[in-house]
Amino acid sequence: NGFIKKLDFAVYEMVFKFLRSQLDKKMPVVPISINMSRSHVNTQTFMKEFLKRIEKYDIPKNLIEIEILERSVANEKPILQEITKELHKHGFTVAMDDFGNGESSLTMLNSVPIDVLKFDQNFLKNNADSEKTEQFITSLMKMAQQLQKKTVFEGVETEEQRDFLKSINCDSVQGYFYSKPLMEEDFLKFLKEHS
Repeated sequence: NGFIKKLDFAVYEMVFKFLRSQLDKKMPVVPISINMSRSHVNTQTFMKEFLKRIEKYDIPKNLIEIEILERSVANEKPILQEITKELHKHGFTVAMDDFGNGESSLTMLNSVPIDVLKFDQNFLKNNADSEKTEQFITSLMKMAQQLQKKTVFEGVETEEQRDFLKSINCDSVQGYFYSKPLMEEDFLKFLKEHS
C-alpha cells in the first residue's frame, strides 16, 4: 500500500535526529547506513524529501550511507541508476546490501554506480567445503577490488573469519564477533568505549 515509503522517511528522521543530538553534545559519531526500499520510484520526490530532512538537521553527508538491496535492482535498474547518480551528486555514499543473495547479473555492477558491496552473510555460513568457500570469497573480493568498490562482509562471528577476510584485503566486516544489534543507550555506551 506504499506505507514503506513513509516508514523509510520516519527511520531517516530518527537517524538524523540521533546524529544531530550526538554532534551537538560533541559526542562520538560514526557513519550510519540506512536502507532505501525499492518503492521509491520517483527520483525527484525521493531526493527532495531526503535532502529536506538532511538539511533540517544539518547532517554532514559523510555520516550517511544509503543501502539498496541487490534483489531490488533487477526490476528497478533504471530508477536505481538515476537515484544513485543523484545521491552521488549530493555527496552521499551508496552501498549494495546482501550482495550475492539476489538474482541480478554482475554486469549490473557497472550500470548502477554503487560505491560499496556488502557481501551477504550466507557466504560465510557455507562450510560444506571451507577451502572452496574461501577460494570463492577470495575471487569475489578480487572482482570487487578490480571494480574499485569498497567491500564489507556481513555475518562475521569468529576471529578466524575476521582474520581470513583481513588476509584477502576486505575493507570492513560486521557481525556478532563485534556486537549484536544494540538499543540506542547500549550503542552509545559501546561507541564511547570503543571510539
